[in-house]
Amino acid sequence: MAGPTVSAGSASRGDYDTLIDVDAEGVDLGETDLEFHDFHTGDNVQGKIPAGGQSRLYEPPLSLENDPNRPLSIWTIHFYAQFFNVETSDVMQRCIYALYPRVSFVDTVGDNPDLYGPFWIASTVILVLFFSSTLAGAIASHVAGVRYEYNFGLLSAAAALMYGYTFIVPILLWGSLKWYRSEHARLLECVTLYGYANTIWVPVALVSISPIEIFNFQTIANVVRWASAAVGFAISTTFLVRNLYPVLNSTEAKTSRILLIVVVLGHMALAFVVKLVFFAYSIDDNSN
Repeated sequence: MAGPTVSAGSASRGDYDTLIDVDAEGVDLGETDLEFHDFHTGDNVQGKIPAGGQSRLYEPPLSLENDPNRPLSIWTIHFYAQFFNVETSDVMQRCIYALYPRVSFVDTVGDNPDLYGPFWIASTVILVLFFSSTLAGAIASHVAGVRYEYNFGLLSAAAALMYGYTFIVPILLWGSLKWYRSEHARLLECVTLYGYANTIWVPVALVSISPIEIFNFQTIANVVRWASAAVGFAISTTFLVRNLYPVLNSTEAKTSRILLIVVVLGHMALAFVVKLVFFAYSIDDNSN
């Protein structure tokens, strides 16, 4: 805004003061001229972001999944991902401990029981049982001189058997322990124990193929199958009892004995089902 002009001939000291006064009073110092604009950029990570600003789309607060102090919801993937936080070497080592139950498996696992091993082992046993049963049936049919018919129902039976025994039975055991007020019963540890206990059925199924049956030694082949099932039952039962006994013993004496007998009988039933459903062949009629 331009101030009033003063001629050169009349520019006295008083006029000069008047000129300055007029300029000071006449200048418009409105908010528009003195407003400081704050330009936010994407690189600015300090200070508070105004509510409703677009920066929230690109700079969200710490996610709930990465906050260790906030419990995860069972409806999120991150809740179940923590149970699969194991390395392949850890799973293989635990499988070895299940095959040679000389040390406490619970102490070895510590605070990191997992679901990856039980699921992977159960899936492997299902495929191995179906493959071994199919191959053993083909051998028996070849010896009998009849055509072998593939039975894909065995695959469904193996899946129902192994997945059910790996996950449903431990849940029932854990529920029983909670019912009898056991303070040491943990569901994830029960599932982990039963899952790794099934490792033995992989070599049992492979041994039960019994190629000696090709030479018409059916009786010997059947003895080998029963023996392998018995060994598998003995090793896996020892593994289960050794690691479950401290938990079972936390209940009353009578209750712990009953639960121990139930665990052993349940595992014996599994061994019989594996033998009779998947490896009971007859050369005469090729029946399962």
